[in-house]
Amino acid sequence: MIGRLLKFGILIVIGLVGYNYFFGTAEEKAKSKDIIGKVSDIGKAGVGLIKEEVAKFKEGKYDSALDKIGNGLQSAKTQIEDKGGKLMDNIEDWESKKEAWSKERDRLKELFSTATEAQKEALSEEIKELNEKGEKLEEEGEALRQATQKEISTGEN
Repeated sequence: MIGRLLKFGILIVIGLVGYNYFFGTAEEKAKSKDIIGKVSDIGKAGVGLIKEEVAKFKEGKYDSALDKIGNGLQSAKTQIEDKGGKLMDNIEDWESKKEAWSKERDRLKELFSTATEAQKEALSEEIKELNEKGEKLEEEGEALRQATQKEISTGEN
């Protein structure tokens, strides 16, 4: 229901802007041109955002961070392995998430390298989502690393 109202409202705004652009007074035409200019600026900003996400993806922004955290967790894992428990399960869960993320990254890189421009545009949304997953995974890994450090330091006392 709300979606229909929003679509209807957008349609009305587009209709009014179009009408004023062609049939309005000089002031209405100027306002319509200004609105159209602002909408095109938003469109350009959106395209810029997509290009930025693709660039982050190509640079491998999250690759090194996740590898670094993974290595830290691996060393911590060996130190607390004998304690077992929930922390070990969390580390193993994080490692499997990272592995799945890496496989998806490799798949998208391969698809992107051979894609046409239209396909690249379609893949950009998947790349953006993967980058967001990478950020969340990095945050989870850092929190887990801190928890393991705390466990190690309290376990030694």
